[in-house]
Amino acid sequence: MTQATRPTTIDCARPGCNKEKPVGKSGPIPTYCSLACRAKLSAERAKQDGRYEAELERLRRRNAERSEAQCGLCPYCGDLMTNPRRIQCGAPKCKLRFNADRQAKRSRAILEATGEWPHRQYAEQQREYHDRKRAELGHWRKQYPEAAAASDARRRMREQQSRTGEAFAPIDVHTRDGWRCGLCGSPVDPELAWPHPLSASVDHVVPLSRGGEHSMANVQSAHLGCNSRKGHRLPGQGKPRVDQG
Repeated sequence: MTQATRPTTIDCARPGCNKEKPVGKSGPIPTYCSLACRAKLSAERAKQDGRYEAELERLRRRNAERSEAQCGLCPYCGDLMTNPRRIQCGAPKCKLRFNADRQAKRSRAILEATGEWPHRQYAEQQREYHDRKRAELGHWRKQYPEAAAASDARRRMREQQSRTGEAFAPIDVHTRDGWRCGLCGSPVDPELAWPHPLSASVDHVVPLSRGGEHSMANVQSAHLGCNSRKGHRLPGQGKPRVDQG
């Protein structure tokens, strides 16, 4: 009986590989060049006969069932949370309420430990800081005497204009202008109250600090936000805009 000759190398059985692998003097003769090549061929065959997709679908169903069994309801809005690790669903309103509750819990813990609310401690620290800086640097009027003199002059001018200017009510200005902002051109809502940026305010076309008069001819209806953005600028030095949303 003729004994079979043991090959010294073999070609990988995976199509497209064609790599040679040395064969040892003993043991079984390998079929593939490596375990990775054998795993790739097994995966390719599983995809061809549908076993790969069937296993993926089984795992998806199992994970969905586990998530549904472990997930709970959001304590703020009551919606179902798909992630069992979440404390709230992640909606903006729920995040705000969760952060407020967490901050309140921290504040109560500080109150129990120190006997004082944390915001009062922070206010006291801020007051001490400003007092120390004021003692080190001095009052701003002493540091900037020219700016202090200009500020005093503008204040005296505004006070003089308010005493000697024309007497009128803000409603007269808004009615004359048809409740429309003279700075951005958008309507002014009379139902909005201060300090809403779209609430009604009276703007001096030429600011009092620039020598303008306190009269009906020098005032116009404006949004509070537009008026604040304009500041002491003269007409034509920029058109402020307010977010209408």
